[in-house]
Parts: sequence; C-alpha cells; structure tokens
Amino acid sequence: MPAPETLTPLEERKRLIMLQSDLHRSLLQAELVGLQTQLGRLGEAREKVRAAGPWLGVAAAVAGVFAARNWRSLAGWAPTAIAAWRWIQEFRRM
Repeated sequence: MPAPETLTPLEERKRLIMLQSDLHRSLLQAELVGLQTQLGRLGEAREKVRAAGPWLGVAAAVAGVFAARNWRSLAGWAPTAIAAWRWIQEFRRM
C-alpha cells in the first residue's frame, strides 16, 4: 500500500471505509460475546424455573390476579418492597 501522503482522495476514502468496517466487525464480535453470556444466564434461570415445577406458574398467576385487584394498597407497599430487595442484594454481596 502506498504511503498515506500519496493517496488520492478516492483511495483515502476506500482506506477509511475499510478501517471502519474492521472496527464494526470487532464491535459486533464483542457484542456477540456479551449476548452469549447473557443467554447462558437465561438458560440457567430457565432450568431453575423448570425445576420448580408447574406450581411456580400457578403461584405467579394467582399473584397477578391479586395484584390486579388490590393494586392501590400494593402500591403503598412498593417503597418498602424495593428497600427490602436492596437490603437483600447487599446482604448477598457480603
């Protein structure tokens, strides 16, 4: 490849496009690795749900119906539930 000083504008644009395509390929590969990691975690979660049996789905449906009927009283508990969830997450990190 000739020195950058002797490139014509067309050759320079071609070189820049090739560099951009290499960069985009690298970014796509990095995203693919991250996506595969996330999908692996999703598979683990799916196996845990399957191990729980069909009762987990039934309990979720009942909880959804209960929440839909009593959403105003449950909304009052939301800050407490969020605080408890954060506390549990901090406890797990220890």
